[in-house]
Amino acid sequence: MSRPRVLCVSSDRSTRASVTLALTDTAVNVVVAQCTSDAVERLAQQSIDAIVIDASTVANVPALVDTVESESPETPTFVHWGDTETDAGSVAVLSEVVARTEDTESPDRLADAVAGRIDADSSATANDARSDSSAADETDESTAAGGSSATEGALGTDGDRRIPDLPDDLEAIVSGVRRRLVDVTSPVAVERILREEFTATDRFGFAWVGEYDRGEREVVPWLTDPDSMEWPMQRTFPIGDGEHPLLERALRTGELQTLQHIANNRDDVPFGDHAFDRGVHAIAVAPLSSSDDVYGVFVVYALEPFAEAERTAIRAAADASSHVLETIVARGALEQQERSLRRYERLVETAGDGMYVLDEHGHFMTVNDALTEMTGYSREGLLGEHASLVFDPDDIEAGEAKIRSLLSSGTGTDTLELYLETKTGDRIPCEVQIAVLVHDGEYLGSVAVIRDITERKRSERKLREQNERLDAFARIVSHDLRNPLSVAQGYLDLLEETESLEHAENVRDGLDRMESIVEDVLAIARDGQWATDTEPVDLESVAHDAWEYVSTADASLSVAETTAIEADRSRLLRLLENLFRNAVEHGSTSPASRAQGETGNDGDTGLSVRIGLLESGDGVDVEPRGFFVEDDGAGLPENMRQELFDPSVSSSSDGLGIGLWVVREVATGHGWSVTAAESEAGGARFEFAFDAESDDRRRCLN
Repeated sequence: MSRPRVLCVSSDRSTRASVTLALTDTAVNVVVAQCTSDAVERLAQQSIDAIVIDASTVANVPALVDTVESESPETPTFVHWGDTETDAGSVAVLSEVVARTEDTESPDRLADAVAGRIDADSSATANDARSDSSAADETDESTAAGGSSATEGALGTDGDRRIPDLPDDLEAIVSGVRRRLVDVTSPVAVERILREEFTATDRFGFAWVGEYDRGEREVVPWLTDPDSMEWPMQRTFPIGDGEHPLLERALRTGELQTLQHIANNRDDVPFGDHAFDRGVHAIAVAPLSSSDDVYGVFVVYALEPFAEAERTAIRAAADASSHVLETIVARGALEQQERSLRRYERLVETAGDGMYVLDEHGHFMTVNDALTEMTGYSREGLLGEHASLVFDPDDIEAGEAKIRSLLSSGTGTDTLELYLETKTGDRIPCEVQIAVLVHDGEYLGSVAVIRDITERKRSERKLREQNERLDAFARIVSHDLRNPLSVAQGYLDLLEETESLEHAENVRDGLDRMESIVEDVLAIARDGQWATDTEPVDLESVAHDAWEYVSTADASLSVAETTAIEADRSRLLRLLENLFRNAVEHGSTSPASRAQGETGNDGDTGLSVRIGLLESGDGVDVEPRGFFVEDDGAGLPENMRQELFDPSVSSSSDGLGIGLWVVREVATGHGWSVTAAESEAGGARFEFAFDAESDDRRRCLN
């Protein structure tokens, strides 16, 4: 067991030495404080069993005694007067808390008095411990037999937990507080009950409750009934600047703090001047707190110094109120969590985007209505199922890799794109924002928001195609203008050689065609459309016109059959021109043509180009479903047929890809589909199929 500790407060070295020497033969340890502030700090930091105050060196002995009473009311205090003259006023003030006898005037007699008091306190403590042990045994038996809970004990009625040795009026106050607090659900009710119960008797002049605002570090009085109060409560008390030591010590230590005489310490007392004017003699500050939080203080003003019974009553009322405040705070936090949960649930259910939660194995734990609408599955159909129900294996693997990355990097969220497969088998392009759920370092699953980006993908594709067209315009202009330019130059050479003006018209036609191409390119660059003004166009007529604009050498054109189609004549001319030019430039003479030339049938060994209609069925009156253009040249490279219409693809330096890209764009602008194949003669064959709307328009024309 540790030795008792005696605090000697004196600024005189000889006095400290004589007191220490006198206590040498006593089983105590002496600690020293040279001034009042040092003594208060010692009391706050160490366990002190007795205090000796050197009255000859301490300026304000009553103030120090009051501080000791506040910090450690059970600690015996001795005032050592020595040979100095004793102030009668000081003796009168101290007589209530310090027994001044001649035994303390000399160091030896002071030592005997201190030792005797410590021995007496030690004996009383031992007896109390034995009594507490017996009481604990009785309490354990009572609890085993069905005793009340801790909350019931704190708020018990008159028959529960009566505090021994309390006068009837104080017992009535404590019982009234406990009884009225039973059904309280609001902190303001706690303030009203404490104030009303304690001010209903003549023992106490006033009482109030202050909330501790931890953020602002100040005590804020509660004003539940300001009209009935005669005290100026509209103010706050900063904590931490030393201006309100009673409030600060109560909040810091969690113990009741009292000041028995406020006359000389009004600046340290909340509303000190007002309290003094109303005859208040003492003040007590009880903390309202739990093991986890500090809620505020309960401040009581008394017209006479506090007796131990009054301190006990204040502590009991404050303890009961603290239990109630703790319950109110816990209930409020729970209700706030429930409100937040309901709010989040409403947000999830009403969100326009799909939301889901997966467990650590990838099974759906939560889904919202938007996700069920996107997938076509019911909520019951998704819950408990693996994510592979709506995501393909590659996307599942990508999602798992993203989750592993989030876990390793410690980042919050990340995004990836994948496809959501609906119940009907449709695939929806989606953007998924994923966050991982981790608790105490353990991966519990993931939560994600999934958004349909079909429109965005469509816009991106449209923009990409538009950029593709714009990037190719320079090459298209030079590519398409070359043929009519070559034709015009050829006729111009003939005009110079023959001096015949009959060739001037052909030169003019070539220049007009070049102007038309330039206008087409400008129009497409402006509005992005490859077919604007459509009209009935005879296929055979436009084919022959296009043939005239191309340098065909010894190649020949034949039209097997014709029909009127709804088309933009200028754009259709460009389509056929590109096909004819590509056939002439890239289709070498076929084996069939060479064989025919060798037999001398007609002596023509050039390329043959043929146009005809795609029939929709057998019979005489069948409606064509499109048209074709084919030749008997070398044909299309097998490995390039899927990429022929890509402007970046070319089979030669002349740029096959550009011409066929224009063919595809013109066909698409008309609503036609185009495919490349092999003709019966082994050459190239391009088929243009009308869509349903084009078929309807063509049938109306015929």
